[in-house]
Amino acid sequence: MARQLRGQLMLQIAAGRFFRPDVPLNETEHRYTVYSNACFVGEPPIALPVGEVIASTEMGLTSSAMIAVVDRLERQRPDGTDDFMISTGGTDLVDDLAYLMTFVLNRTVSRNHDQTRRLVTGDGTPRGRSANDLFPGLFEPRQTVLPDQWDDLRRFMNDVLSLSRDDFARVMRAIRKAVDATRRALDDPTGAYTDLVAALESISDDELSTPLTWDRFDGSKRKLVDAALVDVDQEAADKVRTAVLKAERAGSKRRFISSALARLSPGYYRDGAVGTVRPPRGPDIERMLSIAYDIRSRRSHILEDLGEGVWLFTDGAETAYEPNFERVLTLAGLWRLIRHVVRRYVTDAEKIAPAPWDYRGTLSGIVEMQLAPQYWIWQTGGLTAEAAARRLDGFSEALIGWIGGHHSDGFPLDQLCQEIEGLAPKLPDGEAKTALIAIHVLWHAWVDPEDRRPEAAAFINQYRAVLETPSPSAFTVSLLSNDPMPIWSADDWAAMAQARNDARYSKNHAPLPAIIDALIQLHAADELEATGRHEEAVMFAANAVAELPGNEALLAWEARLLAGNHDPNFDVHAFLFGERKGEADNVPSGHEPPDESATEQGGAASEEG
Repeated sequence: MARQLRGQLMLQIAAGRFFRPDVPLNETEHRYTVYSNACFVGEPPIALPVGEVIASTEMGLTSSAMIAVVDRLERQRPDGTDDFMISTGGTDLVDDLAYLMTFVLNRTVSRNHDQTRRLVTGDGTPRGRSANDLFPGLFEPRQTVLPDQWDDLRRFMNDVLSLSRDDFARVMRAIRKAVDATRRALDDPTGAYTDLVAALESISDDELSTPLTWDRFDGSKRKLVDAALVDVDQEAADKVRTAVLKAERAGSKRRFISSALARLSPGYYRDGAVGTVRPPRGPDIERMLSIAYDIRSRRSHILEDLGEGVWLFTDGAETAYEPNFERVLTLAGLWRLIRHVVRRYVTDAEKIAPAPWDYRGTLSGIVEMQLAPQYWIWQTGGLTAEAAARRLDGFSEALIGWIGGHHSDGFPLDQLCQEIEGLAPKLPDGEAKTALIAIHVLWHAWVDPEDRRPEAAAFINQYRAVLETPSPSAFTVSLLSNDPMPIWSADDWAAMAQARNDARYSKNHAPLPAIIDALIQLHAADELEATGRHEEAVMFAANAVAELPGNEALLAWEARLLAGNHDPNFDVHAFLFGERKGEADNVPSGHEPPDESATEQGGAASEEG
């Protein structure tokens, strides 16, 4: 949940919506210059619910202002420890505030000076094809923002900040997408149009999807269904039509149209339409929303049918005449519609009182990375059947790196093996159980037999036979313990490798290092070629290359196979480990295992990274 909201709640956090009582705060002020087509009228600084605006006195085609925001974060984490993060960069806060100002005031506000200047001044754009022609007022030079407009912005911000976390993030995503669309409309008008529709669609609700009558159902679809029902009795035909209408109501297009219509207040056709050019008429709006959705979803050839002059450069008109569709919404029409619908969404949404919540996972500037396996594979206390394959994958990767000299980090697994000894007997035979046994046996292949616990030796004696059956886990143990390769028939190798290759195309396959997956396919190809099954061998060789695209050793080996010069002595050791400072041939089985003492360097790292 927190990951989905990352970077979305910065204004709510700065507004103190989630802080615990009596917890001290780190407060850092950030100041950034923004550029606009407006002059900000009012006593400086102009205070907002989050941040303040300090206007400049310049009066050119564009102007500048300073936005100051206070980045506020709790000093202590929920566990009582001091938080290492005392501030974010502040740019997300300033940008979100600029987005809100742009959206509510219909005046562009941005940190991007060059973009603002180009959109506002035209920068050589021919008359009638400027950004201001697409969005009246939004990019028109020398606009003003009066005190009552600031009051309107404050009211809207207070309402937005009072939304639930999900609603707040939803509204801010719609606003950002819509504003970004206006800024790139000159360069990509079609993309901007579809993004504006997508922004509107993002706040659609199933509850607002209204029933549809047959006479208002899409005409082309209605004709097809009616033609199919000509010879059907009336009662059955009515049931089919009812089912079709229910399916249409559940569809995303109907949800989009119904939600937008439900949020059009009377003011949309009254005060909101004053001063606009050819605003949408009430009876036409549903059909125009349908056309807009089709443009966004590319479900028809509408984009090819509509000429650029019809729906783009129309001197700021909100609708345009088009012979095939009569009336369509222009970019200007979509922009005013979205601003109205989003504001109605915010007005109608439930307002939530501030309450403590751990917001840290949503902060911007956090990058998630997967830890190297040697830092988590040894951890105990949370081993499950579901995590068995993941642990074997991590152990294999860490061991390959250690043998190859790519790291010297310790990853002692003795305590984990004790957990395996308790868990494995409780599991049914299958992939998870085999993976746990493989971890146990492979770890102890690197432990001197004299140092093995009696319980470990007994476990190995009882369960090692499981690894005699062909499986990726059994192959991994043989490969990384320097044991002789299992004596399996060519049919066994083919079946195991094919099953593994098929599993790799499923979402939830058991993970293994890519190099091991490649070797599974390579060994199967070797065995098949040795028995004269060349075509099958070529297929498995291709599978091996697909696991490690571009690997020169594999490509050379495959080329020899295809040319009839198969090399059965592929250097697996060099392929796996590379050269280890002159010691590549001196890594015998039973050597001293990775350092038992280096158990704390992973800290509190988790398997998930």
